[in-house]
Amino acid sequence: MITPRENIGWAGGSNLGFRIAFSEGYSHAMTLNNDTRISKGFVSALLDPRLPDDAGIVGPLIDHGFPSAECDEKPDAADYTPRAQCRAVFAVEGTALMMSVECWQTIGGLDLATFRRYGWGIDLDLAIRARKAGYGLYITEMAYINHFGRKTAVARFGERQYLQGANFAKIRGMRKLHGHRWRRQFPPGSWVKPMWASTDVSGAYTTHPLVAHD
Repeated sequence: MITPRENIGWAGGSNLGFRIAFSEGYSHAMTLNNDTRISKGFVSALLDPRLPDDAGIVGPLIDHGFPSAECDEKPDAADYTPRAQCRAVFAVEGTALMMSVECWQTIGGLDLATFRRYGWGIDLDLAIRARKAGYGLYITEMAYINHFGRKTAVARFGERQYLQGANFAKIRGMRKLHGHRWRRQFPPGSWVKPMWASTDVSGAYTTHPLVAHD
C-alpha cells in the first residue's frame, strides 16, 4: 500500500498506481474504485489469454456506467455468471480500467495537467489515444462489477459542486486535446446514453466469442 502525503484524487492516485506497477515490472495494472463489488475470478478474467492480441485497455461489465459496458440483468456481483465473450468498444470507464504496459508506454500516462482534480474525461482521452495507436479496447463478459457511484467524491465536494465541476472540466479538457468535435469519435452509447427516445446502443460495440489463440 502506497500512501501519498496529500489527497491526490482519483486521477492522481490512479496515475501513481500505474507508474509504480509498471516501474516494478508488472505487465498490467488497473484502476478500481473503492465503491464497487466485484465478481468471482475478476482479475483472472481481465487477464484472460483468450482476449484479442491487440487488447490495450480492458474493463468488466458493469451494472451502471458506460452503456456499452452495461449488463442487462444487473445482478449482485457475487451471483454473476460469466460468459465467454467480449465486446469491442470505443471507451472503457475509469471505474475499473486495466491497461497493458505496452499500451501505457506507447500512449503515455493519465493527463493530470488537463483534467486536474476530478479526472472526468481522462478515460475518454485514453481511449482516443489508444485507438489511434492501434490498440483494441474491450469489455470482457467474464468479469462484472456493481458500482455504487460517487460516494467518496460527493462526500468530499458536495454533489452539485462535484457534478458541475467534473463535467465542465471534462468538456473543456476534451475540446482542448481533441477539438470541438471530439464527441464524433464515440458512437451513441459509447459513454453516454442517446439523448433521443431510442435506447439502442448496439452501434457502440460488437460482441466476439473468447477463443484460445493458435
